[in-house]
Amino acid sequence: MYASTKHLIDEFGGYREVAARMGLKATTVHSHMSAGVFPAKWFAAFASLAGEKGKPIPGQELFSFVPLPAPKMSGERGRAA
Repeated sequence: MYASTKHLIDEFGGYREVAARMGLKATTVHSHMSAGVFPAKWFAAFASLAGEKGKPIPGQELFSFVPLPAPKMSGERGRAA
């Protein structure tokens, strides 16, 4: 699969090509690539782009999805948000 956000971008033709296809500024894609994580809202676009390029769909670990918190133990009181 893809070892990093940079690896993903390189496999998809570089950050300028990806940005152009996604309708984003190249600097935006480059900044997220350099930070090592893409916004979760980009996942569907990357999945579609993978299909267009005949590449595997990237793993969710490269995106900023919010994980499900661990379940509370019985007797544990909830906290107000």
